Amino acid sequence: MDELDRQILGELQEAYALTPKVTDIAKKLRKSSTTVHSRIKKLEREGVIRGYKAVVDPERVGKRLSAFYFIKTTRGENQYMADKIAMELMDVPNVKKIYNTMGEWDLMVEFVGKDAKDYEEFMSQVEPLQGIRETKGKYILKVYPSKFKTLPE
Repeated sequence: MDELDRQILGELQEAYALTPKVTDIAKKLRKSSTTVHSRIKKLEREGVIRGYKAVVDPERVGKRLSAFYFIKTTRGENQYMADKIAMELMDVPNVKKIYNTMGEWDLMVEFVGKDAKDYEEFMSQVEPLQGIRETKGKYILKVYPSKFKTLPE
């Protein structure tokens, strides 16, 4: 992977369309559209680029409540309970992401829902799961925009 690949990846992460605008990226990088397009296809084949998706603003689709839900797990005899619990939570409505973490909490669940009723329903599905020792929720008041880009070293 060379500098041109790095630049293309940087531009693709700023492309605000469902598919990249190859001609715009080519013009900005002063390369031909054919060169940029073939590099993008190569990065896709190699699995560096895993796909494209629209990033949806949850508030604009009626999901006004966001929260992090922290979980401490018990230690199973032959099983790390966090993995088992995370697998069960993947199918729970309004679970956006699940993080396996180090430190005080084993799992951090990112929740997005309409309101407190959605959050209560989420908790009612989580609390009975086997292997949960303790939980704690934190509402998210505001999310600040990120300029983070994943670029190779």
